[in-house]
Amino acid sequence: MKIKQVLKKLQENDLDSFFVSSRPNVFYLSRFRSSNAYILLTQTEKFFITDSRYYEAAKESLKDWQVIQLGEKNKNQIDHLRDILNEYGGKRVGFEEDRTTIAFYKKLMNKESGKTESLKCQLVGFSGFFDRFRVSKTEEEIQIIKEAVKRTDRVFENILPLIPSAKNELDLRRMIINEIFLQGGTGESFPAIVASGKNSAVPHHETSYDPVEKNSPTLIDMGMVYKGYCSDFTRVIFYGKVDPEIEKIYQIVKEAHLTAVEKVKAGIPVREIDKTARDVIKKYGYGDYFLHSTGHGVGIEIHEPPRVSEKSEEILQENTVITIEPGIYIPHKGGVRLENIVIARKNRAEVLTEAPLDLVIIG
Repeated sequence: MKIKQVLKKLQENDLDSFFVSSRPNVFYLSRFRSSNAYILLTQTEKFFITDSRYYEAAKESLKDWQVIQLGEKNKNQIDHLRDILNEYGGKRVGFEEDRTTIAFYKKLMNKESGKTESLKCQLVGFSGFFDRFRVSKTEEEIQIIKEAVKRTDRVFENILPLIPSAKNELDLRRMIINEIFLQGGTGESFPAIVASGKNSAVPHHETSYDPVEKNSPTLIDMGMVYKGYCSDFTRVIFYGKVDPEIEKIYQIVKEAHLTAVEKVKAGIPVREIDKTARDVIKKYGYGDYFLHSTGHGVGIEIHEPPRVSEKSEEILQENTVITIEPGIYIPHKGGVRLENIVIARKNRAEVLTEAPLDLVIIG
């Protein structure tokens, strides 16, 4: 982990400590999953704060941390957090203002005299404090994501023969979820999208009781959580005959996808990847039907920096994991999106997804 780099950033910002309250960043720093946990990092100590449900497991797992049971001796949890910050936080304590609710902040800052002790330290808000550490993945993280992607490929392979038996989109999603668990995932990285027929023209269609239509495209966008990390995958399959226009846009999207992947390498402006995919689609006259950015970062969360869009000002860092997912969506007819996960290496893209991009026709 990058604790030493985080501590260096504390010094750079004249902070005595940093208070972490978001679940993804608590997991990133500790590798311990809890639905109610906080971290306080100082220059000399790492405090992991959680309630009685996780306390014993955290003590067993986090040998080099000081583990504090939140709310012990019947203390109110917010009051106890305030006490911990007052005792160990120092004068200037950084916090995740972009991931903290106003309600939680107000409770933590409680200054009502006579009820509870007020917060003595100064809270200093930051947005994206951990982004620069999380965006470039360690080899340990990459190996976990590689395995998640490999298992997701198997999910897709195994559900293909089941598609004709699906009663509707939600029934097919049920099959996907079941297969995710069979392949060792601990859940979906987001609610899987199954969009059949004209529904496939809606990029983020909400999976419904609509039938999986024959002689129409069916878009499947899914991912699993594996060891705390996400995968992301999209393909369009054809159940029965293929509509000529949909087949045409399929080949255009495939070309845009492959051209964008060729562009990926560390050190380039992220927006160039989006432009590369977008230029291919514009060349064929479908520019107005590409309705979203070309991709996004993936890791502990399904959407992480960088956003692979034409407005991005970021430079692609080495070992950043991103999706490449251009699409074309024709209203009331159908749509195509093809998505793989790639790693930005020094001079090239390493494509993790192994499922073919070729046109798939079943039934």
